[in-house]
Amino acid sequence: MKRDQSYQIFWETFNVPSKLKEIIPKILSEDEANILSYLSDKKVTSSDIFLRFPYLPADILKSSFEKGYIIRHEEGDEKFYTSCSLEGIIKRFIIHSSTLNELTQKDMSIIQKYITSGALKEMKESKKPVYRVLPIDVTIEDKRQLVPFYQAKSYIQQSSKVAVVNCLCRATYRNCDKPLKVCLSLNQKAEFFIDRKIGEEIDVKQALEVLDIARQHDLIHSINNVENPEYLCNCCECCCVYIQGLKKFGIFTSIGKSAFAAKILNELCDMCGLCIEKCPFGAFSLENETMVIDEEKCFGCGLCSYHCPQSAIQLIMKKQDDLL
Repeated sequence: MKRDQSYQIFWETFNVPSKLKEIIPKILSEDEANILSYLSDKKVTSSDIFLRFPYLPADILKSSFEKGYIIRHEEGDEKFYTSCSLEGIIKRFIIHSSTLNELTQKDMSIIQKYITSGALKEMKESKKPVYRVLPIDVTIEDKRQLVPFYQAKSYIQQSSKVAVVNCLCRATYRNCDKPLKVCLSLNQKAEFFIDRKIGEEIDVKQALEVLDIARQHDLIHSINNVENPEYLCNCCECCCVYIQGLKKFGIFTSIGKSAFAAKILNELCDMCGLCIEKCPFGAFSLENETMVIDEEKCFGCGLCSYHCPQSAIQLIMKKQDDLL
């Protein structure tokens, strides 16, 4: 195979959209494009790879693995390699590569559209919310209400391993200057990122400090909506593709509500309007000199209660059915 054919073969193998083709050479070297194309639909040993491509640098497998572009399988004493999907490769580049800032604004716009398209497809095809909001636990007066599925701290404390990684959404969309390195990966997914040097391994105390930093910057705790979450993200409304899936595209399987809802204590409320400013979902409004909540819009994140200077907002648990 001629080396100048590397990108053409990669484009065809991964069915790369036409506008994304011009960016691939800025993300992958020709050697990386070659090896990823070859591994796209098979598991291959390192010896077979180097027999196929004798000119490849000796460290190509190690470097591609650490960048997160290839997956390593161990079967007995043998190691096999296979390629990530195109979407996986692009995402790993965004959260890990030191050359991301070298891409032009046009390049990032193309990547943004590609990431958005994939996320919207996932949301539309899902039968339940892809992500789910977690309440800020300090906003709940009766902590006995905090069942594990809705308590961010419990996920961290029960995880065998935790890693902090760059937020994919903020790194991609760049719509704000809120902290980038505040998203947490748990257990096997944490190991995935740590092994590849994409994420930094941290202990429970450090992970709880990350949650505190997120809260101070008005970020919303959320998890991927499964029994044993792999991600505990801290999302902003301007960059998070799942919040935008709901607010901008009206996809109700993008992000789900917590089991809690905000309640206003009218006798304490001085109608300062800070809750209107802080609510990411537009649930608060001032009507006839009274602050009111649209229950349909409230996601139970707790930012309103956390910021209320009069402690006039509480988070209360909804019906038991809402815990499912």
